[in-house]
Amino acid sequence: MGAGAIPIDIEKAFKERKRSGRKPDIYTAPFDYEGDDRVDVSFSGGNFVLTPPRHMLFDYRMGRLSQQQFRADYFKFLEGSFVQHTYNWDNVLDGRRIVLVCSCNADDATCHRHFLIEFLARFGAVYNGAIASKKARGKKS
Repeated sequence: MGAGAIPIDIEKAFKERKRSGRKPDIYTAPFDYEGDDRVDVSFSGGNFVLTPPRHMLFDYRMGRLSQQQFRADYFKFLEGSFVQHTYNWDNVLDGRRIVLVCSCNADDATCHRHFLIEFLARFGAVYNGAIASKKARGKKS
């Protein structure tokens, strides 16, 4: 935090966001989903405020971090990210619908998106499941 920065109470921010009534609907989709509500959280080119650091994700995928340790480390990262990048978080959370995509395309508990969904629920977001790919119409390959 720089000089003169105002510290953010993360728990207070969660509660205020929940009280605001803005509760985005969260979905997961295959990586090729192309809707306007697409938020890429893969470590290669994903939204940097939501994407876990590469070393953390690799350690989890390689079994060097347990699921519980990855969750704790990722939540700590997300809390720090929220404090440092509140404007970016507001842009994501102000959407009515957020579709999370990841290059791993796993739609089970092995994908970090499910930890992110759990974290976003602290802001009042609601997970509504997986949706099918939605390619843009009329787009030429």
